[in-house]
Amino acid sequence: MGLSRRPRGSSLRPSRLTVLGIVGTVVLGVLAAAAAQKADIASLRPQAIEVVARPFDFARSDPARRDFGRLEWRGGLILSSANPAFGGYSGLSLSADGREMLAISDAGSWLSARLVRKGGQLVGLSDARIGPIPQKDGKPIQNRRHRDAEALAALAQGNGLEGRYFVAFEGFHRIDEYEWKDGVFRGPVRRANLPRQLRHMPSNQGLEGVTVLRGGPYAGGLVAFAERKLSKRGDHTGALVRGGKAYPLFLVRSKEFDITDLESLKDGSLLVLERSFDRASLKLDIRLRLVPAKEIRPGARLRGEVLLVADAHYVIDNFEAMAVTESKAGETIVTLMSDDNFNVFQRTLLAQFALKAD
Repeated sequence: MGLSRRPRGSSLRPSRLTVLGIVGTVVLGVLAAAAAQKADIASLRPQAIEVVARPFDFARSDPARRDFGRLEWRGGLILSSANPAFGGYSGLSLSADGREMLAISDAGSWLSARLVRKGGQLVGLSDARIGPIPQKDGKPIQNRRHRDAEALAALAQGNGLEGRYFVAFEGFHRIDEYEWKDGVFRGPVRRANLPRQLRHMPSNQGLEGVTVLRGGPYAGGLVAFAERKLSKRGDHTGALVRGGKAYPLFLVRSKEFDITDLESLKDGSLLVLERSFDRASLKLDIRLRLVPAKEIRPGARLRGEVLLVADAHYVIDNFEAMAVTESKAGETIVTLMSDDNFNVFQRTLLAQFALKAD
């Protein structure tokens, strides 16, 4: 989904770069408020595409800065392509070794590529391909309302991309299981039953975060959250699905942030990507929260630790996708990707951080 609501200030002193960043964010907000026309993938076929990758630094006023609390900057890329199907990326998965990426678009397509690193920093992409998410007959999804893919979760991480994936859709809310094989999606092979608490959602505020817990007492369980389906207490509504049973799960909502993605860490902790967009002030913020594995249990009301809040003082866009991998050195690498809403005034950003131990 596109941008939603509300801001947060910063204690950093404004510089000329910061002012330019704020102006840019205001322009972004004005134009994102109007629905952009998504790419029509009805006749799209898998194909190689050229993706231009330009590096960027995260802190506008201090480009050399690398430490952001428990996060260490590992590089970012501004991605662009002349292919009209490129854009709208709302879900992301990386191979276990972090070398290959697979992203899904809310227009109903996928993007695969290899990540290029140098000296531990993300510096480029190679071997990019694009194609459609299929319907049962193998054709691209024909019904526009059924194409809005918002979350991607590997059932198990391997050293390549091949394997099974959950793809969550809003509009026509569902979680379908696909197989990635020989460089394309095959399926859907089955449809997961939506938990009762995640039914009857608004068409554009449905499933935004889905992940499979990789450790902890509920390892193998599926965790899913809606973007903004609130309980009577005002908490985000989600579910923990394990052993054929679905249990309610809640995340405390604060400062008008909504959920855009989820990822499990190796120990079963949960990383939550959030976004706030205030239409009145046209201000965009993103936030990362870390929920320890010990807090995750049926019926739990999760809070977690805030790792990062970023506004116009930083190079951000509509971050909706996230993946987590471990490097050979044992570091946890967090990769974020933004949804450009097929809007020429927004950008597709790919950003990486290393998560330091507490």
